[in-house]
Amino acid sequence: MLPRSRRASRLAIPLGFAAALAAAAPAAAQPVAVPLSSDAWIATDSIRFEPYLGRPSLYINRGVALARGVSLENGTIEFDMAATRSTNFLGVAFRAASPTFANVVFVRVGSSGTAEAVQYGPAFNSVGVAWQVYHGDGANAVAILDRGRWMHFRIELVGAVARVFVDTATTPTLVVPRLVESGGSGLGVWAGAFGRGAYFSNIRFTAAPATAAARRPDLPPGTLASWAISDVVDAADFTPAALPDLARRRWTRVEPEPEGFVLINRWRPAPAADLPRDSSGDILADSVMSGRFAGAKVVYARTTVVAERAGIRRMQYGYNNGVVIYANGRPLVMGMNPGGLRRGSGVMALAGDAVYLPLKRGRNEIVFAVLDVTGGWAFWARLDPA
Repeated sequence: MLPRSRRASRLAIPLGFAAALAAAAPAAAQPVAVPLSSDAWIATDSIRFEPYLGRPSLYINRGVALARGVSLENGTIEFDMAATRSTNFLGVAFRAASPTFANVVFVRVGSSGTAEAVQYGPAFNSVGVAWQVYHGDGANAVAILDRGRWMHFRIELVGAVARVFVDTATTPTLVVPRLVESGGSGLGVWAGAFGRGAYFSNIRFTAAPATAAARRPDLPPGTLASWAISDVVDAADFTPAALPDLARRRWTRVEPEPEGFVLINRWRPAPAADLPRDSSGDILADSVMSGRFAGAKVVYARTTVVAERAGIRRMQYGYNNGVVIYANGRPLVMGMNPGGLRRGSGVMALAGDAVYLPLKRGRNEIVFAVLDVTGGWAFWARLDPA
């Protein structure tokens, strides 16, 4: 079973806001406005309330601000948002169990007009979104975005599905077909781990009735689903060519997401770091390929493959941001794909990599050392039939 997520703080709710919540409860179709005052919000970073572009607004430099005492699993969240000249990211956090355990849809103003403009993903054990894991169809969309003006944002939550409307869109800009289970119902605004500020105004929500739970789909054929993951290791203490004494690590049994990958972010605090660079800003590829650089983290994941006879079996795999795979203690392959090292943005591949496992008869221990820098922490493996 998935872990029980941490609940958002339920401190005192402003009296006027509490009355609005109570009045709205019997009539789900009535929108409720969230006050733009400090007692109505709980945040991971400093927030302030001030006029911007002619409107009362909430400003957050980075991180997440959740509306205090609000619970919304199904319904609509709407607000207006404005990007300054320096804004990187801005968006909505929803179905939040805490400020650092939520689903997020955000926009990249600098990517206006491209498929990277709108992004969905979970931000678990972090304010950073696992966007390199959740990417492509159902997670990204094109939108035209501007700085220095108010843009409207609306998200409709119906069971496992989210429909997102950006600015003047009358049809969904993005449809997320299966939201990640987060175990929460809080809502708020989001500016990301790397911040640089964003403004929000006219924040309101409308509750809707609960829906029947969606059937959990079957895992892809051959998925290795029985894993345990270790505690977190600093990459500076990581030696790719040799496994440490695994008995000295602390282990947690985990299960994959419906897509078949293990989302380590669900179980472990994720880093939000950068790659080592030289004085001109170029990535130090040799340092990255060492697997040992400041800010990166490593988790070991282990499973057992039982073989009726000795032989070679192909295992397909994927990872974010780096991996070393071991069979019975022997390193077989290392891969590194953090954003910027290769061409592209470092998105986790769902096909394209495989390794041939030298299996002995009986039980074989397969270990992944999974390294993360930022953008999501995950891995998957599928074993070909014997």
